[in-house]
Amino acid sequence: MEVRVRFRCFNQAICGELAEFISRYRGVRSSQIAYEVRGDVLEVSIFGSPNEVVNTKKAMKRAYDEWRRFVEFRSGKLGELDVGTLSRITGRPVVPEVLVALLRSRGYSAELSGGELVTNAPPDLVVDLSSDVSLKLEEVSREYPKASRSLKYLLAALSVLGYGVEEVLQYLKQRGLVEENRRLKLLRNWCDLLAALRTVGVGASGSEDRDQEGR
Repeated sequence: MEVRVRFRCFNQAICGELAEFISRYRGVRSSQIAYEVRGDVLEVSIFGSPNEVVNTKKAMKRAYDEWRRFVEFRSGKLGELDVGTLSRITGRPVVPEVLVALLRSRGYSAELSGGELVTNAPPDLVVDLSSDVSLKLEEVSREYPKASRSLKYLLAALSVLGYGVEEVLQYLKQRGLVEENRRLKLLRNWCDLLAALRTVGVGASGSEDRDQEGR
């Protein structure tokens, strides 16, 4: 069985983005679809049994609705974005607590409300920063598997800002801010320490903070 579905998507480049988003969406098997861009329309052919086609079509419509909200967010028409949608756009897990803290540290308003990120930060910055946070947290988790979650969040956030993780960790240990037994446990609120360490500047060689100070 084959069914064709059409989605309006503004122009050829954006249609290509939509096609990639749909093909990665939960409930859509890339092996069961084929697509073609015709001007400002994405035409998708779905192959499979009647039940598979129905389920895939429903998933594609959910994907399209999410993608349209992201387009509105990216265009500046919408100041909020579902965290799950952001994860599917970047192709990586979102760490909303760290993302919000870093956006606020740059002077933007940012908060989580009902699973959505509400912010006045530039959309491209939100997407890039979300990817960077995810990558840095992954690196920190590999390097320090016994670190507590709050410590990992702090180290990942500072790493995104250009700080040396090892130098920061040594600084925290020397000042009794990290308890080292079976695990590495942070003894203060990580958001408070993020602000304090940026003021101190420890491990900030070549950091983004210094770049901003020089502007």
